[in-house]
Amino acid sequence: MLKVYGRPNSSNSAKVFWLLDQIGQDYELVLTGRGFGATDTPDFLALNPFGKVPVVQDGTTVVWESNAVLRYLAKRFGATTLWPADAATQARVDGWMDWVSISLTPPLTRLRKARAAGRSDDADLPAIVNASTLLDQQLAGRDFIAGSDLSLADITAAPSVHRWFLLDGERPTLPHLEAYARRLAGFPGYVRHIQSLS
Repeated sequence: MLKVYGRPNSSNSAKVFWLLDQIGQDYELVLTGRGFGATDTPDFLALNPFGKVPVVQDGTTVVWESNAVLRYLAKRFGATTLWPADAATQARVDGWMDWVSISLTPPLTRLRKARAAGRSDDADLPAIVNASTLLDQQLAGRDFIAGSDLSLADITAAPSVHRWFLLDGERPTLPHLEAYARRLAGFPGYVRHIQSLS
């Protein structure tokens, strides 16, 4: 059986859990990471030398880095609506997955960590507002990031979109992003794995 090493309070693990729910794929969860199993043991480092979750073990195949895991699982289990086989559409999905991981998630993560540590450093806030505004513009006239159907781009963006709306303080009004968040909340896997993130 497919094994997933991760933890429910990890946004990167949550993306993998949602995808597996979305495609109806059973898996064994091996609780690993902060507050759960150690990621610095020789056994875990043999799976992922960087000592991070999520990691998926599928027989003798081991995949780490959440976006690589999402792509692997979509291809492995034929989730062509989430990661289309058409090269142009797949490239559009991939581009948005990478953009989220480079432009949206890092400044949001730094800001959340600073605030959790009691620091009032909002240096990353302009980058977060800019990225969220760009995403709002992308969603104008479409239901999902890469088109009319849910894709891996949406699963990748979901934790950051959820956490955007959890930020304290004033935010610009982004009506397309707000409507998008409501659409995502219509997916049981989103509710189960993403909405529980703080």
